[in-house]
Amino acid sequence: MSEFVSFLPAPGDAISSYDRTLPFSSQGDSIPHTFVEAMSVREEVFVKEQRVPLENELDADDPRSYHWVVYASVGTSSSPSQETRESARGRHDTEKGQTKQEQARRKSSTATKLAVGTIRLVPPPHPPHPEPGTHHKIDNAEAPAPAIEGHGNHETSMHDGREPYVKLGRLAVLAPFRGLGLARLLVNSALEWAAQNAETILPPPSPTSREQRKLAAGGGDADSGEDRWNGLVLVHAQTGVQKVWEKWGFVKDEGMGVWDEEGIDHVGMWRRVEVRTGDKRAP
Repeated sequence: MSEFVSFLPAPGDAISSYDRTLPFSSQGDSIPHTFVEAMSVREEVFVKEQRVPLENELDADDPRSYHWVVYASVGTSSSPSQETRESARGRHDTEKGQTKQEQARRKSSTATKLAVGTIRLVPPPHPPHPEPGTHHKIDNAEAPAPAIEGHGNHETSMHDGREPYVKLGRLAVLAPFRGLGLARLLVNSALEWAAQNAETILPPPSPTSREQRKLAAGGGDADSGEDRWNGLVLVHAQTGVQKVWEKWGFVKDEGMGVWDEEGIDHVGMWRRVEVRTGDKRAP
């Protein structure tokens, strides 16, 4: 990972005291710093820009999700509202004419690290796919997640309803820093990590569970492929950015139709990545 991208493994109970009714700046010191930074971006984009209720932004998937945060170097006197895309690009153009040593000296003396983008990856299991034309909280968060067995989804044009998948979500970049490739960086970081950590995403069943499945199958082969994550990835994409996800290799699932999350139309889009076993690297 770049020094400008932080990775947070599933925080679990470490965020159990996070108060969903309060902004990120009012949370206790026990909350992991990277998670608070992720929430700072999510609140700016989803709560302030897109009018998602603050209490809906944190959901039951956050403790079990993997989170990434991307940072930008900005002037110590700057704030997200003061920093504009033009100034960010202007700074980039200025640095083109500088040596690496001059750039490093400038950054070390005048810049600080600011969280400007985030994404999360939610492992199986997931709630059932939203039905076309229905209305939901953000990420269908009000639906209960099923048990691992069966995965609890219905069949669509691109999903058999049984194969385990991961879901990318909460992709957000602060407005002044859009158009600089940071969203793509976040998506690629999450997919690269997932491709190398399939057994972390969906641990293999215990020998006891395997034997029980074998008995339930009448002594035959109980391996249906539902015990492994084979690289299938879903996004609930806002229709306004569907073409962006297409550029990143995702394909719209026509069978999922269009549904509403927090007043914004969404579609389901899928991509499959190549899973690399035995090639785990630290993020």
